[in-house]
Amino acid sequence: MRPKDRSITNTFVSVVLIGLCTALFTSCHRADDHRIGAVLPLTGSAAVWGQNARRGMDLAFTELNSSRTPAERISVIYEDSRSDPTSAVSALQKLITVDQIQVVIGDIDSSSVLAMAPIANANKVLLLSPGASNPAISNAGQFIFRNWQSDALEGNIDAKFAYSTRGWRQMATLYVDNAYGVGLNTEFSRDFVALGGKIVAQEGYPQGSTDLRASITRLLSDKFDALYLPGYPPEMVVALRQIKELGLSTPTLSVQAFDDPEILKRAGSAAEGVIYSVPKPPSDTDPVTASFKSSYLATYHVAPGVCSDTGFDAVRIIAYALDHGARTGEQIRTQLTELRNFPGAAGPTTFDAHGDVARPFRFMVIKSGKPVISTE
Repeated sequence: MRPKDRSITNTFVSVVLIGLCTALFTSCHRADDHRIGAVLPLTGSAAVWGQNARRGMDLAFTELNSSRTPAERISVIYEDSRSDPTSAVSALQKLITVDQIQVVIGDIDSSSVLAMAPIANANKVLLLSPGASNPAISNAGQFIFRNWQSDALEGNIDAKFAYSTRGWRQMATLYVDNAYGVGLNTEFSRDFVALGGKIVAQEGYPQGSTDLRASITRLLSDKFDALYLPGYPPEMVVALRQIKELGLSTPTLSVQAFDDPEILKRAGSAAEGVIYSVPKPPSDTDPVTASFKSSYLATYHVAPGVCSDTGFDAVRIIAYALDHGARTGEQIRTQLTELRNFPGAAGPTTFDAHGDVARPFRFMVIKSGKPVISTE
């Protein structure tokens, strides 16, 4: 072949290859438009919530994609934060830089969300948490949202219940020493004191603790009407068992994290009498809630746990934004700010100016090993 012929042939091949690559890139880009990321604690002390959220999310993906064409189906890349802020940051960076993701669901852990927030904001990637509650998240940036209530709300409601409903005047607190536990402890303590009560003792313990006897023993040296116990399921199980072992008999008031079947299963009789706050669920006749509970039970053969419903709703909220043409983090953010009373398994969702939601609460109490609505 003459040099001129080879040149013409090579040019033709190059044009064809460029065209093919462009077509492939465009095809891949269109598929990527419906990809989202997830950073969840799939291992570690918050894993029970991360796994709950993942089950809810997977159920939502299955239901949504069943009626979509292949090009419209939504896919997810899961990353494990290991219940650790440093790991969460690495996971988010990978999703942004390697996978080119524009929206991420996660984390459950408040410390991880606060660590990821600057990165999400700097890259204009929307972060939607189905479980983080620290009050500082409200001001963590314009790309940070959560379909979970702030500790500022729950702590205030808990303080009013303790002081006004139960008539307790002196409280002690035993809390996990991370953003979640510190946030709840701070909000509760401040509001309880503002009402006229007194916090006589406070004990924080490291996340992942397996022996809280020293902290509980120090609490025994003070007199108080009740104990406030915000924490993660594994540590709260330890706390309840060792509280019973050491003979601390005052009432215990806990938080929404307590509303998980795993705690009752593992703590057994040590959980008897514990009172805890939880967002008031929608009516069982609500079609979205009823369908979610039925499908979840049929799929996983267990009742939904903490963050199962908010994980489910988070996927559907993002899908709503994608279905309305949003593709970038900024476009998805605009859709979420305009969202009003989105029907979800956890109840209607409307985000305020801080990306927060607010829902009414009620109190449950463990009686004969089962949670029932507190009538006090």
